[in-house]
Amino acid sequence: MSDAQASAAHTSVIEGYLGSIDEGRAAVMRPYFERARELVEGLEEGRSYAMPALKYRGKALITLQATKSGYSAYPFSGVAVSTVKAAHPELETTTGSVHFTAHRPLPMAVFDELVLARRDQIDGR
Repeated sequence: MSDAQASAAHTSVIEGYLGSIDEGRAAVMRPYFERARELVEGLEEGRSYAMPALKYRGKALITLQATKSGYSAYPFSGVAVSTVKAAHPELETTTGSVHFTAHRPLPMAVFDELVLARRDQIDGR
């Protein structure tokens, strides 16, 4: 497999998902995926729980999904969610996800905390 083919294979899972939903909704989610790639080196794309995900050291790090009522960020870790929720009690969360809307977006700094909490968990920090 050439480098170009390998690169295309890595981008196809998330871009395929974003291409399958309304462009306006994809435009809300795309910057979060891009930010996760900036924050954590060595990410790969794959699937976890049938969702397209960014993976770090072979483990699911983060995904975002469009939902009926907006969007959800899934760090594949209740610990990461509870850590961020403790610092930001105003967040709408479930055990494993953080919810937001286009009108009430997840602040990028809070998303950073979520991604880094999951990364640190994978690293055993």
